[in-house]
Amino acid sequence: MRRRHPHRATVAVLAVSFTLAVSLDGQAAPAAPSDIAAGGADASAAADPLGWPQVDVVSITRRGGLNETVKAAALQAAAAANAPATYGRGFQLGLRRVRRGAAVVQQSSGDGWGIPMGVTALPLEVVGSLMGRAVSGQLAQNRIVISETTASMRGAQVGDSFDLITAGGWLASFTIGMVVPDGLVGGTEIVMSTDQADLAGMVSPTRVIIYGQFDRAVLAGMLAAFGVSTDSYVRVSRSWEPAGPDSTLGLVETKQLLGEFDVHYAGLATSQWVAVNPTWKSVYLPVNRRLYPTGILARCNNVLHADLEAALAEVQATLPQLVNSSPNSASQSTGLDIANANTYGGCSTGSARLSRVGVAGGIVSRHSWGQALDVSTVSNCQGCVPAMDCRIVRIFRKHGFAWGGNFLTPDGMHFEWVGEPRDGVAGGARYCPNIVIQSQRVDGWPSGSSLPSSRETMFADDGWLGDIDE
Repeated sequence: MRRRHPHRATVAVLAVSFTLAVSLDGQAAPAAPSDIAAGGADASAAADPLGWPQVDVVSITRRGGLNETVKAAALQAAAAANAPATYGRGFQLGLRRVRRGAAVVQQSSGDGWGIPMGVTALPLEVVGSLMGRAVSGQLAQNRIVISETTASMRGAQVGDSFDLITAGGWLASFTIGMVVPDGLVGGTEIVMSTDQADLAGMVSPTRVIIYGQFDRAVLAGMLAAFGVSTDSYVRVSRSWEPAGPDSTLGLVETKQLLGEFDVHYAGLATSQWVAVNPTWKSVYLPVNRRLYPTGILARCNNVLHADLEAALAEVQATLPQLVNSSPNSASQSTGLDIANANTYGGCSTGSARLSRVGVAGGIVSRHSWGQALDVSTVSNCQGCVPAMDCRIVRIFRKHGFAWGGNFLTPDGMHFEWVGEPRDGVAGGARYCPNIVIQSQRVDGWPSGSSLPSSRETMFADDGWLGDIDE
């Protein structure tokens, strides 16, 4: 199965039970998920070609968040390379409702419930350089800009309002000023200025952005000289570099492929599980854990069930010596520890896991979608050098999974569904690189694949915890 890229895709039908109403009292009965208010947007009509700026972008993030040392070093490196640099923010807010005048186009299940939305906040001068002055001009007028896919999923159009649950728990309303192609905004859902992010209570920088025209080799040398690119806690993402085999789906694409839910933000406390929309669960999650080949029991999203079954069946058939249920097995550290997976691993609990950033800024884990399977959690603990046998890793990639061993925080227990084969991707992996025959790939990807550029997905992870998952 090849995944659909958001800037080229037809938006999938979503299994959500968001209420669609004609007033702001929120008391109307739930309607069918696919309904929208009369006059819903044709998102593509608002997305005129803007002449995408041809600039380089480097995004610097750090495991556990930026600290003063990394921020200072990154800015000093950029200055030494004569490259503009500043801070950016990536976070998640809950969408309470979309309004068109007095009419509600779409809303969450109720007060305190929100649809997780990925947000990218940048200074106006950076937005103008990366996305064009038409986009930065809208933000300067205190309007937000959203992607085409987001507009289609929301039934939203220019002039509508997004009521977002802020970090303090109250609602802040932002008017949509423009709908643009997903790739222009780097795959994020909502773009706002840092001043607007301040109003939402999201004030902490999450990345250093280096942008514009500069000498790439000089910048690379300065990043190394100032210890930025050599820090194992730091990820340096460059818009001109291809993605590796273990790159993950952005938030909007996850929602397209695995269904969309809203979560009970009002129940959020520090790093806890909270309720998700029951309608989504009834469509996308099995009631109980399923038995998979190898003996693994897991409650995974129905969409990825066949791919996971095929991956585990191949491991069982070709590497039986690496499938063990005995706690004292000699292959326990490098293979699939079934007893451990069934006790401490798995996919989903049926609730959403959020790491708290304020009240509404909690970041929803990929496990909330039943998207990722954890196995062998002791020998492949998060942050440890991964011990998983590379033959298992490559089998999972073949069946549409990325592996967490190459995340910024190595997570060798973690196999995350991406919906397309990754075993043909050459390079881009510190651990367990693929063994690829050159004639079987094009630009590092399987023949016929069409991966978006790194520029088009630079901000697609905003709304996640970077590439660190629980």
